[in-house]
Amino acid sequence: MNSVVPPVDVSDAYRFCPICGAARSQFEPARPFRCKSCGHTSFFGPVTAVGGVIVNGEGKVLLIERARDPGAGKLGMPGGFVDPYETAEESLHREVWEEVGVKIEGLRFLMNHPNRYTYHGITSPVLDLFYFAKVCDSQVVSVAASEVSGWMWTELTPEVLDRMAFESNRLALEHYLSLSR
Repeated sequence: MNSVVPPVDVSDAYRFCPICGAARSQFEPARPFRCKSCGHTSFFGPVTAVGGVIVNGEGKVLLIERARDPGAGKLGMPGGFVDPYETAEESLHREVWEEVGVKIEGLRFLMNHPNRYTYHGITSPVLDLFYFAKVCDSQVVSVAASEVSGWMWTELTPEVLDRMAFESNRLALEHYLSLSR
């Protein structure tokens, strides 16, 4: 029988000090982790992710269908995690190119929102940064099959918004809609 293990918050998963290896002796508060043996401290701050509200010349938004969990089969925006020493804007350009093979221009910050991302049973806090961008003219979408199982240029109807993998993505798209009215 295969039992499902509930996800664990990253701060609770930190059972040993990564510097000296001492066992964690106290779990409250979970943040920050402070090793009583060597004094090492980890704050478990959020990782940063970016998402793009990418619009074509007809005013339609590019959405992807996620190929893997979390949210496999649901819709998302092109985007992903910011790499070390990369700006959010550089990251969005890179992620959009990697996922859908198009170049974007005219980036403008739209909003941010906290998120939770569960991967292999560990839940990490994430700060999602959302940008508006236009696709460069005559770009043909080509998906990275490992991350994206499909894509669409679409109007943001309630039915489309109900298919979003992450609540933060839905909120960003609703914010975009409120600004474009």
